[in-house]
Amino acid sequence: MSKRLPLAGDEKTSLHISLDRHRDAVLWKLEGLNDEQLRRPMTPSGTNLLGLVKHLAGVEHEWLPKTYGRSTEPLETDVVADMNAGPHEWTAGIVAFYGRARAASDAVIDEHGIEDLGTAWCHSEWERWAS
Repeated sequence: MSKRLPLAGDEKTSLHISLDRHRDAVLWKLEGLNDEQLRRPMTPSGTNLLGLVKHLAGVEHEWLPKTYGRSTEPLETDVVADMNAGPHEWTAGIVAFYGRARAASDAVIDEHGIEDLGTAWCHSEWERWAS
């Protein structure tokens, strides 16, 4: 069972607990499913559960660490590939990537004050993702 948000406490603790509850809920959706079920397209775009976890990992790994000047792992540049697990990608690898993304974001939260400001993605990067 996931931790409950404290009724009173500091912002970082609440942020970590809230993020982990949502992250854990996503991983919980994968439990007990076989590879075929994880890769079954569930939307008209072809997105599947494993692809969704891959996308969340990529966004989390890119967003918080990059906002605060940290390097990130190479990520998919193709929006379709970003939302889908390719035949060469394994569930364990995608889940491990999500774990590294979580750790990278948590490290940024731990290392910075709640009032610290990062630098948001620049317009050209947004266009790269949106095109």
